[in-house]
Amino acid sequence: MSNDDFSISRHKRSDKIKPLSDFVLIDKINQCPQLASLKSINDTLSELLDSEDSFVGQIAEVIRLDPSLTTRVLDLVNSIFFGSDKDNQKISGVEEASIFLGLNRIRELLAATPVIEEITNLGKNASFFPWVNFWKHSIGTAILTREILSLAEKSYEDESDYVAGLLHNLGKLILAITFPELFKKLSKQNFSNHCHAIKIEKEIIGWDHAKIGAFYLWNHHISDQIVEAIHWHNQPGKSNSDPELASAVQVADLLTCQLGVLGIENCTVEKDSYLLSEGWEILFGNREENETALLTEELNFTLERVSKTLHGIV
Repeated sequence: MSNDDFSISRHKRSDKIKPLSDFVLIDKINQCPQLASLKSINDTLSELLDSEDSFVGQIAEVIRLDPSLTTRVLDLVNSIFFGSDKDNQKISGVEEASIFLGLNRIRELLAATPVIEEITNLGKNASFFPWVNFWKHSIGTAILTREILSLAEKSYEDESDYVAGLLHNLGKLILAITFPELFKKLSKQNFSNHCHAIKIEKEIIGWDHAKIGAFYLWNHHISDQIVEAIHWHNQPGKSNSDPELASAVQVADLLTCQLGVLGIENCTVEKDSYLLSEGWEILFGNREENETALLTEELNFTLERVSKTLHGIV
């Protein structure tokens, strides 16, 4: 190899993106500033809090539309009322958390919540970045996670199912706020499928968005059940405590993408790909062919309803 060839080879190696170390990632995530919310949701919640005719249930419904506000409400209530090392009980329900906190604390929380449209700087196209799609995808996945578990005859009285679906992509929001330059690189990528997206995330960052979100939530007093589901929602078979919940989130994620609500990544999702997912196999793999046909038919009706809902709530 000539000296020129060696120089070119060395230059190519130096240009290759090196993923961050675990220590750097943990430090950066721990220093993550307040999670941001969508402006339209912040404004709606502010109006409700200022109204004398509002009820806690109405306020909780708006908070449930927002991954950031949901995380911050659950973090706050669990750190205040259930923060003892001896007490493993944690609240996962938004309305229950809102009752414990009271309207004044929720007002304080909202006042300290930044708006995503104002704090992210992604260059000239920042105003066109599809943050509304991220929120719609999160909400769609939350609704469908609960619907899928209902079909599997499994229920969660504490809202863990809905919250796990809502927060499954929180790691992407953390990336945008904490690692804006790396997030910008990811936002320009085109992915052939979810597995490809995860592979590129690990190559560029070191962790994928699921692990980043799970670590952040674990560090902010969110129940282990939700953290585990989010960590493994792309590989539900690796979940030790509740593979059914992680599976439902995976299937719901794919179904929401099938509706055309992709979130913030350019990822191809083929129609009915959820039927080939690990999550579907875990939840419904033992069903007979006629049972599977009935399930998919019921899901198609559900998808029509959820599609209409998503177009009207954000």
